[in-house]
Amino acid sequence: MKQFEVVTFGSAVKDIMFYSDDVFVIKNKKNVKMPEVLAMEYGAKFPIEDVFVNYGGGAMNTAVGMKNFGVNVAPMINVGRDQVGQEMFSYLKQQKIPTSLINVDKEYKTGFSIILSSARDREHTVFTFKDASNHLQVHSLREFKTKWFYVSSLTNKDWPQEFDKIARQTKRGVKIAWNPGEIQLRNQRTLINFLSSIEVLIMNKSEAIELVSGVKKRISKTQLNNSKYLLKEIQEFGPRKVVITQGAKGVIAIDENQHYFLYPSTSNTKRIVDTVGAGDAFSSGLMAGLVKLKDFDKALQLGIKNSANVLYQVGAQNGLVKIKL
Repeated sequence: MKQFEVVTFGSAVKDIMFYSDDVFVIKNKKNVKMPEVLAMEYGAKFPIEDVFVNYGGGAMNTAVGMKNFGVNVAPMINVGRDQVGQEMFSYLKQQKIPTSLINVDKEYKTGFSIILSSARDREHTVFTFKDASNHLQVHSLREFKTKWFYVSSLTNKDWPQEFDKIARQTKRGVKIAWNPGEIQLRNQRTLINFLSSIEVLIMNKSEAIELVSGVKKRISKTQLNNSKYLLKEIQEFGPRKVVITQGAKGVIAIDENQHYFLYPSTSNTKRIVDTVGAGDAFSSGLMAGLVKLKDFDKALQLGIKNSANVLYQVGAQNGLVKIKL
């Protein structure tokens, strides 16, 4: 029987990235949901000086990040029977990451993303086509052993049925870390029903605010802006540990003993060239720390370090820390 330390679940896509000096960010005060919009001349043709091609997606990025720390990790992803799918296999084999849990889908295409970044501030807009990832099915859970599951955003419509298969594995002693995505956040009641099975819940602050305000209606803006309040409220939903990432302000977390942790970002803003994959880099560092060091405090610090480092190179994986723990 195969044995892993972590199995990751989520999307797998081919990333095509480029920068442009010809795009502008415009303040959009009339729309709270879109406070800033990207603009360029309509109908124009813009030259691109350089293109960066990588393989990404939540399950892929975190698997590569953990492998860099010496974690025995395997991604459970869905790819198409196409050239890009073959490239995914080759890439993972180059990284010495097991491919035995990958499903090859005859009906759908391997996903890809086009990432447009403004050369002025290095922020990005992503156009993504998930296709095969939207049809990921959790399978073969009895055919291998693992200590942890790491679940990133699940984009399939029947994600609750698939996540239930994962949650049931806690009866076998498997721990779950979860970084829910947009679809999960839109189904808040369903999301909350799974939280009692979660060892570590990872969210950014806007997602945490969305979750708490969506469930508890009478909350002041002061409370919602208080990260400690958010941590406590979310922990009451069931997860043993809660982590809230706060961008440039770093990370705040709470453990099962009600201890709080706060670490500022260590990134040098003058060196930042790309923000793609910072969240996945944090998660992979955090997971590596939990698996190898078995220390939540040190794991948070490792996540912060990994997240900062990935900002200094283009792509979600090129700047990842490589240290055998």
